[in-house]
Amino acid sequence: MKQFLNHANILALLLSGVAGFVDATSFLGLNHLFTAHITGNLVVAVTDFVGVGPKITWIRLTIIPLFMAAVMGSTLFSRFRAIRPFHFFWLEASSLLVFTGFCLIYSGLNTSPLKDLALFLAGSLGVISMGIHNTAMRETLGNLAPTTAMTNNLTQFTMDLSSFSLIQLSPQVSPLVSEYSALQQRLGKFGSSLLGFSLGAMVGGLLTHYFGFGPLLLPTLTMAGLALQSQVKER
Repeated sequence: MKQFLNHANILALLLSGVAGFVDATSFLGLNHLFTAHITGNLVVAVTDFVGVGPKITWIRLTIIPLFMAAVMGSTLFSRFRAIRPFHFFWLEASSLLVFTGFCLIYSGLNTSPLKDLALFLAGSLGVISMGIHNTAMRETLGNLAPTTAMTNNLTQFTMDLSSFSLIQLSPQVSPLVSEYSALQQRLGKFGSSLLGFSLGAMVGGLLTHYFGFGPLLLPTLTMAGLALQSQVKER
């Protein structure tokens, strides 16, 4: 159990929960626009040509280079300065606060999606925050499982779970016995990210449905808390 509840897995659980929460909120509140799952915007953009029309399609496509710009800016900032994880956490918390404030100003506590220019600006702010989030994972937290790419995580988790189950069923004949400890560690690593994203998306979706964009303060405060905890720890 200790292998599943170590600091890295708890951090991955919280970070993936933030990503899942923000993605679910943006999907429900921003006309099915993804902010963390950028690939989803490419897929939905194709269907827009048949259904909704090109008006929302240009927004879905435009935020992709904006995501790239956010990643580029965060990467350059990281490479030119010796920054720590808490720098990224504070930066993401700040961007999420701006994103939340903008959505609340234009929609209040309603659950109806934003439209036109407001939708583009809100989506851009959300995508920028998730661009920072993804860069932080690559630049300073590469030991954790990805917190937004759940397909790869689920694939690895399922493969390791299959091997782990085989050892449990036939430990005497399984050629995987020597990998038992490594399998446990990977199950905790990828499982924590999957669990966090799933719970975050579920809670984010429910709260957004009933309370609009206000609950975005929860992932914002989570990132601020992680930033403060990490900063104090590194002093």
